[in-house]
Amino acid sequence: MKDFKHPFLDKIYYNKVLHSTNKKAQQLIRNGTSAGNFLVSCNQQTGGIGRKDNYWYSPAGGLWFTAALYGLPLKSGFTIFTGICIHKAILEHIKKDLKIEFETADLKIKWPNDIYWKNWKICGILSHYLENWKYHLIGIGINTNIIAFPDYINNTATSLQNILKRELNNELLLKRIFDHFSQDLPGFLDNEFDLDYYLKNSLLSGKEIILETDFAEYSGLAQGINKQGALLLKLPSGMIQPFYAGTVISWK
Repeated sequence: MKDFKHPFLDKIYYNKVLHSTNKKAQQLIRNGTSAGNFLVSCNQQTGGIGRKDNYWYSPAGGLWFTAALYGLPLKSGFTIFTGICIHKAILEHIKKDLKIEFETADLKIKWPNDIYWKNWKICGILSHYLENWKYHLIGIGINTNIIAFPDYINNTATSLQNILKRELNNELLLKRIFDHFSQDLPGFLDNEFDLDYYLKNSLLSGKEIILETDFAEYSGLAQGINKQGALLLKLPSGMIQPFYAGTVISWK
């Protein structure tokens, strides 16, 4: 991974072990060390950050990185757009690089920031904007080559290696992610969100869910997303309400 390069990225920072790739990227931005689009990656995180600052288990073997993107307009839906790119890249890596027959329908995008295989999480995505520096930070953790998980997530998380019974090529998967990201980004910025792809591969569409927000919990039928990446939830009253942030805590 230390020799990884991609034309979309101006600089790559690789460390064997980091506390958090996100924190390292922020440090590089705030102290003026880096410029342009850059990537911070590592083989292991000791303090990986998940949603709501929860700890993200990030042992050696997984794919842990933060992309820092400069000067892009502030837009909602960046996390969902990234999830679509990762979903495409994972399928491409499995089918074209590893040449494995794979049940595509089992790999799903969960709004707003996860990739699932059936009911197990394999990828998490976080994005936020550093307004004073005009940087989007997109932190990504993918459970690629991990065999065992601690008890507290053993029933909710798995890895691609456990699913496929094969080791993945992290560097090649990373390349495919940025191939899709750079290829699809202009369309996304022009409001050409790939809604059809999302709906085809959505974990939640058509399911009864409970959504937790900063203000209250809501229950209803997930109807997909709009062009801004907001979750469309049909409430018991029949009204369809868009939600731009929140955590889906259950679905069936």
